[in-house]
Formats: sequence, structure tokens, C-alpha cells
Amino acid sequence: MRKLLAMLALGGLLSLASGLAQATTLQILSAFDRTMAEAHQEIKRRFEAENPGITLEFQTAAQNYEEASQKIIRGAMINDLPDVSFQGLNLMRGLVDRGIVVPLDGFIAADGGADKLGYDPGMLRAGGLGGKTYGIPFAVSTPIVYLNVDLLKAAGADAANFPKTWPEILALGAKIDDPARNVIGFYCQWDVTGNWMFQSLVFANGGRMLSPDEKTVAFDQPPGMAALSTFESFARAKMPNLPSSQSRAAFIAGKIGIFVDSSSNLGSATRQIGKSFDFRTLRFPLGAEDGKVPGGGNLAVILAKDPERQQAAWKYVRFATGPIGQTIMANHTGYLPSNSIAVNTPALLGDFYKANANYQASIAQVPILTGWYAFPGSNGVKIIDVIKRHTEAVVTGKKNAAETMPAMAADVRKLLE
Repeated sequence: MRKLLAMLALGGLLSLASGLAQATTLQILSAFDRTMAEAHQEIKRRFEAENPGITLEFQTAAQNYEEASQKIIRGAMINDLPDVSFQGLNLMRGLVDRGIVVPLDGFIAADGGADKLGYDPGMLRAGGLGGKTYGIPFAVSTPIVYLNVDLLKAAGADAANFPKTWPEILALGAKIDDPARNVIGFYCQWDVTGNWMFQSLVFANGGRMLSPDEKTVAFDQPPGMAALSTFESFARAKMPNLPSSQSRAAFIAGKIGIFVDSSSNLGSATRQIGKSFDFRTLRFPLGAEDGKVPGGGNLAVILAKDPERQQAAWKYVRFATGPIGQTIMANHTGYLPSNSIAVNTPALLGDFYKANANYQASIAQVPILTGWYAFPGSNGVKIIDVIKRHTEAVVTGKKNAAETMPAMAADVRKLLE
């Protein structure tokens, strides 16, 4: 009996040791976003419940996508990287060029391919480079127009006949302006990370950021000049310069009539506004027949080097970008899901989108989505900062578009060289 007990005890210890050896704690890095943080935590709970051998540990969130990218680059130099990171769609390229990101094609193929996993082909292309897939889009946004219908009606306007051009939109905003009640007629969230709103205007006018061979600046051509001139028109219309948190709070409080922002804020706005006032969303205005809008948001990339950790990391990425993870993400935010199974299944997101008309503006823009442009070379993040500095001077009325464009293009050319 003593021998049997000893053998059982030894077996139990070996089993415990084996379980401990197989247990994995994955380090995860993301950029700060309150609603996204809530989605990540719910996905974490569901994933860990289904995968008891894997624990997710979120590192302190970066303030924005640029900071997250820089943290990864610095970590690679000292061999201190998280296992998985949610990177801005426009910043994956710099990590791929440095050999930091793990290709995912083998994992996808081993699990039956993209179709079986529900990965939308167009969305999946956003995570590709050089014929390989390096990231799976987790949350995708488009620029849209939010309308406070009550303020429009008070100004004698009708949301159903909303103007299509920026001059007409700004003219309507001027009618809504009411300083006595702290009401702002028009506001554009111009400073979204990664020059996203400037790119939105460039692409909407049929332009591009660099030449096809990526050797020369292309945003200084007429479409780009139209984009920068649109920023100048915002300044002439006396649009205030507000931090994103303040402008979003003002719209939710019913103090902005026309609000141009990312669809990523839609979920939060819907919950907080409730029935306080009637609000609608519309597509982003296009200035050309071939105009497009850049897909914003982030994708999941694997940075783990150990094969076993890579397998655990892929399980997590597959879950977060799968039907359940994408349903959780979409319910918490206004981002578009990348998983077609989630979108087409009534019990997941199919019925949700049918019942929430305000999400249709962003969904309607999927056919005209283009990439959130990533500048080549080691100065990609610096170029983003340079463009932001120049556009800020225009949108705040300190400089005009005509004098700013040549200087901005010259500064970017130097960094490209």
C-alpha cells in the first residue's frame, strides 16, 4: 500500500510538473483606448477560460500607435519583446522591414486556410507585405461624419439632405454655431494618430502619399493640395483646436453639430448619448470619383521567437480575430470586424448591424477602403511627426496651405533620402 501511495504521489508530482511546464504566460502590448481596453479584457477572460494552459498578461498600454511601434523597436535591440502586439495598420511595415514580426501564413494554412477561419480577403490584405501575411486586422475603422440631428433641425437643416462638399458643410456649420450656448457648428478630428485624417482627405481626392516607386513625394500634387486647403478652410471657419477626448465629450454632450471622426468612437458615443438627442452617421465626403478612404485601426502581430510560444501566441491571435473575439470587439467599439463569419452570422454580428443603422455608413465604405499609408525606411515615424507639425500650423490658422505645402514636402523628402 505504501509503495502504491508513493507511486501515486510521484505520478501526481510528475503530472503537476508537466502541467507547469506546459503553462504559458503571454505578454501582450496594445495602444491605449478605453473602449478597446474593455474589449481586450473580455476577450482575455473568454480565451483563458477556453485555454487554461495559457495566461495573458497585458503590459502597460502605449499612449498611441507610434509609441507602441517605438517600444517594439527598442525592445528588439535588447531582446525584450512582448509575444503579441496590436500595432497600427500604418506602422507594421517598419517592424517587418526590421525582421521583428513573424509571418503567419504557415499558421493560417495549418488551420485550414483563410476562408475556413473567416478572414475577409480585403481585410487580410491590410496585414500583408511582399506576398506574406504578417498581421491579422483586429479592429478597422473608417472616417465618418457624425450629425447631431437636433442641432441641424434648429438651424433649419435636414440630415436627409446633408451637403456633399466641404464648403457647403462648413456653411451649414456656421449656421449651427451658437457661442452663447457653447455650441460648435463643425469640428474635424484632424489630429488622429498617423496623419490619418490628412490621408483621408488626400485619398478622398484621388491622390496618394508617395509615387508608385515610393522614391518621391506625391502628396504635394493637386489632390494633396486640395486636402491641405481643406484644413485651411477649417481654420477660416474658426474651428477650435480641441484634444480628441475633449471634442468627443463635447459631441456626446450635444455641443457639436457636425463632427468628423473615426468610426472607432461609434460604440462609445452610442452608449453614452443614449436618447439624449438624435444622432446619425454619414459617409466621408469624396472629392473625386475614384476617391477612397484609408482603413484605420490595428492588427495583431506575433513577435515571439520560441516556436512553442509562437503556437500559444497564434492560438490567442486566432481567437481575438475569430468570430467570438471580433464580435466582442465590435460590440464594445465602432470598429469594423475583419472576420466574415462574425459579420454574416445573425447570432453574432449579423442582427446587430441590421438593428443599428449608424454602423452602415462605415460598412458602406468597405468597397472604397485603401491602406493607411506606411512610409518606407527608418524615418517613417519621424515623417508622421513632420506632417502633423505642418498640418497643425494650417488647421490652427498660423500658416496657409500655399506656403506650408512646399516646406512640408521638402522636409519629408529629406527624411526619405
